[in-house]
Parts: sequence; C-alpha cells; structure tokens
Amino acid sequence: MNIVWTVVTATALAALTFIEPQSVLSVCVDSCSQAVSAALGLCGVYCLWLGIFEVAERCKLVEGLSACFHRLNKFLYGNVSQAAERYISLNLASNMLGVGNAATPSAIAAIKETERGDTLSRTGAMLFVVNATSVQLIPATVIGLRASLGSANPSDILLPNLIATAFTSVVGVALVFCAYGRAK
Repeated sequence: MNIVWTVVTATALAALTFIEPQSVLSVCVDSCSQAVSAALGLCGVYCLWLGIFEVAERCKLVEGLSACFHRLNKFLYGNVSQAAERYISLNLASNMLGVGNAATPSAIAAIKETERGDTLSRTGAMLFVVNATSVQLIPATVIGLRASLGSANPSDILLPNLIATAFTSVVGVALVFCAYGRAK
C-alpha cells in the first residue's frame, strides 16, 4: 500500500509541476495544513471516547457489557475465555459508537487471547469481520470529522450509516458462517 500511495503522490506532484509549476508549493503547504487541522480536530473526539472507555473499564462497566453481549458473543464466537469475551465486548461497544481507532487495542488483545497457531481460527476470522464491518449506532469519528470541516449538519449520516453497516455486518458474518460453519 505504501508503494501505491507513493506512486500516486509522485505522479500527481509531477503532473502539477508540468501543468502549473507556480502553484506546486502553495498546494503542498495548503494540503499539509488541512491534514494537520483535520487530525487535530479528531484528537478531541478520540480523547473523549478513550477517556469514557477507560472510566467504563475502571467502573466495571465492561463486565456489564460482557454480560449484555454474552449471548451474541456465544453465537458469533463460540466458547472463548472470559478475558477474550471481555475484550470482544469492549471492541463491539467501541465499534457501535463509531470509534474504530479506540476499538483497535481491544481487538488486538482479543486476538492475542484467542489465536494460538499460525492458521486463523474461526473465532479470529469472525472477530476480524465484525471489527471491520460492525454496526455503528453513532459514527462518532465521521461526525467529528464532518464537524471539524464545517459541515452544516454533521450528524445527518446516522441513518444511511446504520443501514450500510448493518448490511455489511450481516453479509460478513454470513460469509464467515459459510466458510467456517457454526461456532462450537
């Protein structure tokens, strides 16, 4: 992927140099400025949600989440350790709130708990698919990005996002069931 981005960027920069050489520097500076501004705008959103998840973990709310998601986790993942189920539940909650980057540490911890060999297990495959396609009730990252870029109504994507993520989740889970069968 790094090669693709490097080639695309170099090609665009070369084309701009030949087409409009006087604007190369200003375009590069403006683009970098916009990237830094967007990144700083998202930092607040991530700090908020990571703080909320840390408080939830310290207040033992994660165990409550595990209990709420127990039947769903059992259906999707089968028998997993209590620690893995806790990480999976936290991952699911993070993704439902649309904070994918906050969900990554719990997904990594769950994979470490469930995977032992070189071949991906059904549980690992399901975790990967659910993490990648999860239903987002509140796409906080996208709303934060839209707000930081001056959208008139940053939350008007709630319904389309819910429909799209629900559809991709159902298809992804169905494909794992087709490939690996039912959880044991």
